Amino acid sequence: MRNPQVNEGRSTPVAPESLVEARGTVSGPRIWAPDTVEVLSAPDHLAQAAASALGWDGVVLPPMVLLGRRVVVVAQLLGDVHEYRMSAGWRPVTDRVSVSTWDWPEMRHLVPPPAVRLAGIIAPARHWRTGLTGAAPFAGLCPTALLLPAHIARNVECLTHVEYYGPTVLAAAGPHDVDPDAVDVVHAGRARVVATTPLTTTTRWVHEMVYDRLLATR
Repeated sequence: MRNPQVNEGRSTPVAPESLVEARGTVSGPRIWAPDTVEVLSAPDHLAQAAASALGWDGVVLPPMVLLGRRVVVVAQLLGDVHEYRMSAGWRPVTDRVSVSTWDWPEMRHLVPPPAVRLAGIIAPARHWRTGLTGAAPFAGLCPTALLLPAHIARNVECLTHVEYYGPTVLAAAGPHDVDPDAVDVVHAGRARVVATTPLTTTTRWVHEMVYDRLLATR
């Protein structure tokens, strides 16, 4: 098979997730490089459709980086808590060092309550490994989902791993689908977190970042 990284003597790196053709084998789908490789982008534009397919209520925020992962958060503003925080002068605190002090004994009675509820977190990605890496840190915080190109979402290895880790897998519409804005739930993951996870300074910082982004969209 022709080496996808060599083109007439020149070495051109090609990410595995950029390969767009899938062929069946006895061990499951394999991704191959055709002569002309289409570089796929993460299907961010289908995040709204993904949230609807998942039944998640809330505002679908623009992609953002949390804990080093690029994700799409679906969140709801808690109106009563928001009003209390505004009246008390507690706007979103996005400085992670400041939030880290909220666990100090002398600070605990001063810490503001979270003003958002996380309905879920979507990790749009070109490859399932990237998506799983993006969703994994939030599995104990809220429901998670991977939004992947159609052939990647149906990869046997992908489905094996998500069965263990718990995210839902959604397939973006393929090039030959009638509706290019449709998504398909390939694997239904956990609808809620396994157990109630106590708030930590890290999860509080995530809430504050989402709170800040949510207010910016109003």
